Amino acid sequence: MSGPNYSIHELEKAANVPLRTLRYWVNKGLIARPIGRGRTARYTDAHLVHALVVKHLRESKLSLKAIYKQTAKLSDSDMRALLPQPTRATTADGIPAPPPEPTYPFSNWQVVTLMTGLSLMVSTRSGPSVRRIANEIYRYYGEKPLVG
Repeated sequence: MSGPNYSIHELEKAANVPLRTLRYWVNKGLIARPIGRGRTARYTDAHLVHALVVKHLRESKLSLKAIYKQTAKLSDSDMRALLPQPTRATTADGIPAPPPEPTYPFSNWQVVTLMTGLSLMVSTRSGPSVRRIANEIYRYYGEKPLVG
């Protein structure tokens, strides 16, 4: 795991667990003590994983005592394996649903291979003049063997 990354308030936001609850879990040994003390106390990705696992197990109605017994001797990678994996939506036929449409601006491109190692990208939104130029480039350079 990487070095110290989070203050207690950043850990609170990342784990979506109240500050008071995090401190209680640290006090009970469910999460390791931070690196440093007071305002300089820092938490790592491992602390975040442990907080997320404890949160998940609490949501599964396990007691803190049972959670401690289950997780006390686990490595960080074992703890990470306890995290719930995101599930992908499926259609009525059981086929994975397509990903949602992007919300960011994007454009489609056509890739025209002129020769091995050389391609031309043409926007599908381009007008007839750009397509005409792309056609001329392809006619002149397309699939000719490399010289030299």
